[in-house]
Amino acid sequence: MTSQLTIEDLPVPATLDAPGGRQFLAVQQLFRDAAIEELGHDDLVSPDAVQLARLQPSPYGRYFLLVARSGTEPAAAVIAAVLVFLPLAENLNAADIELVVAPPWRRQGVGSRLLERAAERCTQQGRTILNGYAGLSLSSGDSVGTPGAGVAPASPQSGAGWVDAHAPSTAFAITHGFTLGQIDRGSRVDVGEGDAPRLRALERDAESVSGDYDTESWTGPVPEWAVEDYCRIIERMDTDPPMGGLEFEPSRWDAARLRTMEARRRRQGTTSVVTVARHRASGTLVAYTELVVFAGNEAVAFQEGTLVLPEHRGHRLGQLVKARNHLGLGRLQPSVERIYTWNAAENAYMLRINEALGFTACLVEAGWIRK
Repeated sequence: MTSQLTIEDLPVPATLDAPGGRQFLAVQQLFRDAAIEELGHDDLVSPDAVQLARLQPSPYGRYFLLVARSGTEPAAAVIAAVLVFLPLAENLNAADIELVVAPPWRRQGVGSRLLERAAERCTQQGRTILNGYAGLSLSSGDSVGTPGAGVAPASPQSGAGWVDAHAPSTAFAITHGFTLGQIDRGSRVDVGEGDAPRLRALERDAESVSGDYDTESWTGPVPEWAVEDYCRIIERMDTDPPMGGLEFEPSRWDAARLRTMEARRRRQGTTSVVTVARHRASGTLVAYTELVVFAGNEAVAFQEGTLVLPEHRGHRLGQLVKARNHLGLGRLQPSVERIYTWNAAENAYMLRINEALGFTACLVEAGWIRK
């Protein structure tokens, strides 16, 4: 059946109405259907307009998209796709890939041919490391427990977490030379008006040991007074959290990069809610947390980074800023019904905070690496 397979570039269109817009929507539907098949919902698939805005090129990265068709005619159906991100500021030897194949075309070599075409393209551009990610239901992996009877586990180098070696995405990755770099636990909390008492209690508990710190919150762009400190903190997201066997060069942030990112988010229709902690004696920002909501998916919020600088840990600042940010989200974005967050399976400290906030495990994300 794959003898009539056609693999070709699909240039990312400027708008959904531009040439290529309909094919882009077909690719989006493939990813949406795959998420529903594995997880039972499409909460984690960006709305079409948001994803299209995200894929536009920037000085810090660009995407390319390859699609497979079931024939040689231009109107032939798109049956598989691979989306590749090429960093342009750091990690110049790496590429991130997302691959999807429609169910009727699996186990026929379609995904293999598409992956190798993408890998060849990456190699031509000096990329020697491929990073891939796969979301799995808890029946295929569980970062907080142990495999059930009869389950063949695949574990990362850290030894924290596992995924079923026979799960389709796992088997595909292993077959094509990827090793399991890290397991992330995906967690969800359903939010509502009744959450305030629990969040207030966590806030008061943290306040009892954080008297040397003040907090401030905002939505939208980072205030000018906070830009320098904020950049220093988010840089640490590349070095401080556990990375398992994944390999990343630290990113470097300045005002220009931050404002570029914010402008891209505005084009995506993204709302950001941030709370920071400031050390009263020095006046510097020492902790932050951020939640985002995407236009077209206003019932769902996503936890972005949370970090406390090492020299200021032990004062429950992570708990403090997260509790206050959840309260702020409820006031500013009352349409949000649930929040998702991801943590490395070995990040016990942040997992404990999230569990106190009401998060429970809902999925596993496997991070794969091929050199």
